[in-house]
Amino acid sequence: MRSGWNADALARRLAEWRPGARVVCFDRIESTNDKALELLEAGEPEGTLVVADEQTRGRGRRGRSWHSPAGLGLYVSFVLRPSLAPADAPLVSLTLAVAVAEAIVGLGCDKVRLKWPNDILIGSRKVGGILAEARGDPGRTGLIAGLGLNVNHTAGDFPEELAGNSTSLRLSTGHSWDRMRWLSDLLSRFEQGYGALQRRGAGEMLATFERLMSFTRGAGVRIESGGEVRQGRFAGLGSAGELLLDTGSGKILSCRFGDVQCARMR
Repeated sequence: MRSGWNADALARRLAEWRPGARVVCFDRIESTNDKALELLEAGEPEGTLVVADEQTRGRGRRGRSWHSPAGLGLYVSFVLRPSLAPADAPLVSLTLAVAVAEAIVGLGCDKVRLKWPNDILIGSRKVGGILAEARGDPGRTGLIAGLGLNVNHTAGDFPEELAGNSTSLRLSTGHSWDRMRWLSDLLSRFEQGYGALQRRGAGEMLATFERLMSFTRGAGVRIESGGEVRQGRFAGLGSAGELLLDTGSGKILSCRFGDVQCARMR
């Protein structure tokens, strides 16, 4: 199957993202993140996009796979070299999540929610996920940020094990979408947020992320991280995007990664 993506057409359409930025386009690839990492480590400049029509081994967090059928979704990875300390690299992933959520809201879908740290939900179902991977020496960060987004999937396009927990823009809005136009809108939003993050810091973005989260301050949450389970009440986001957990013992725990679920608290 030939791709709906064309590198030259993408470069012209997305010139506002980064004038002169390179677009690396594939009909079929194992993983856009793997290719973007290869380019990053080879010295590729910031702004390069890796886009595919289909992934055969799309990756999510913690070794999970991302279902990436041809012609239906958005599978894109960004090569980035932000002026941030390595410890602040997760803020880029949160910034991309906010851009995705706001682009979905722009379609008239007001049920979009963010599940910390990297899932995009519509209602209670997952529509997208972000996987950021950093490389770099102390004082300089290079990273890639990959996005998988279900765009024009119908219910029958999901495998049985995903069908109950997944959705798409098409299923949520009732009609299909031009993926190139949608990507152009997303990139415009991400460029604004990414620039603001480096110029003004993370405060505004973190406030927006928290507003869009799937639970609010004071809600009971359970976090599984590195084989350890912690439980408490959500106490906000830290300056580097970490989730703050009030365990009720007078101590606030700072969680930089993990799988989060809502939990009943006594």
